[in-house]
Amino acid sequence: CGTRAPIEVAVRCVCCPDSPHARSASILRGRSGRTPTASLAAPLRRACMKRGRPMTSYYELLGVDKKADDAALKKAYRKAAVKWHPDKHASKPEAEQKKAEEKFKEIAEAYDVLSDPQKRQIYDVYGVEGLKGGSGPADEAYAEAASRRAGSTAGFAGTAPGGGMRYEFRGDPSEMFAQFFGAGFARQRSAGEGGLGGMGDLFGGAGGARREGQRLQRPVVQVALGCSLEDLYRGCTKKLKITRKSTTLTRPAEKVLEVPIKPGFKAGTKITFSGDGDEVAPGVAQDIQVVVREKPHDRFVREGADLHLKHAISLADAVCGLSYLDVRSLDAAPRVLRVNFKGVAITPATSRVVAGEGMPRRGGGRGDLVITFDVRFPAAPVADPAKQAALRGALE
Repeated sequence: CGTRAPIEVAVRCVCCPDSPHARSASILRGRSGRTPTASLAAPLRRACMKRGRPMTSYYELLGVDKKADDAALKKAYRKAAVKWHPDKHASKPEAEQKKAEEKFKEIAEAYDVLSDPQKRQIYDVYGVEGLKGGSGPADEAYAEAASRRAGSTAGFAGTAPGGGMRYEFRGDPSEMFAQFFGAGFARQRSAGEGGLGGMGDLFGGAGGARREGQRLQRPVVQVALGCSLEDLYRGCTKKLKITRKSTTLTRPAEKVLEVPIKPGFKAGTKITFSGDGDEVAPGVAQDIQVVVREKPHDRFVREGADLHLKHAISLADAVCGLSYLDVRSLDAAPRVLRVNFKGVAITPATSRVVAGEGMPRRGGGRGDLVITFDVRFPAAPVADPAKQAALRGALE
């Protein structure tokens, strides 16, 4: 018709594409039949931004669709919260730190709304303006239910003009995070007080982040590795097969660690493999610390950089003496040390030091080889009188 009569229309907010705002307005239909909806969209958008609504919908913030169930919401929250946790961005420029903090808060708010069936229903029907502006139901039973939830991380702030319940996120994003990942990740500072803390173990290695001048450490698990004296003398590469658990990390369950054993390593030496252990929190795995254990040797005993050899010798050989003693070294290529004992009386107290034939030293050079003797005496005395007389004559 050719008349210009006012009509009522519903306009969808441009920054909340997931739900229409039942905002009615009186507009005039032009002769062309077109309605100037663009002129209404801008005021709605400004109103939405004034209420603090993020430009991305709650569903988009968590990366889920409208049909997402409780399990999907929890999984999505975990992933998004770890990604945007401020401690993970602590070493980045200030602008990026602020962005991460805001995202972290928005993710917490999105989960708080979508995980609550009542809040989610209002949001789906009326959008964020209906949720925060009080366009939802206001009957007494609903108000009572909302009141009972006041002890949670967030809730309804009160009754808005028109009778609806007005939602406002009053929670601490770090507290919500701690509820998911355990008390060990509780906050050190509340949101809005210069950042979010309490993530020492979880983000200690991320981006070189520091807290109070100290580098935060990953959880560490120790694994003993037995090494022969030959391994520690020559040096080698040991292979250690491990099995580790993963929840969010994409990696094989089994891995073979190649452990470098350098010449001269001592028992107790630690070699660390960062992030190769079990995943203890989303995206964070334990460090594996391999601890060297020295296996007993059949000939030598190690004391620091020195090698001690106790050679067993009969009483007859001890009395008659040795010309030399051949000692096989620990080198990979066969090498025999001939130690001269000609003219030396052998007793349990006899020792000989061969310089430079011990274990490799860290700063260069080698320790010494120390030779002592274990003189074996007869199990029973000599009973023959003639032999006794001969021995006495030889020894006196």
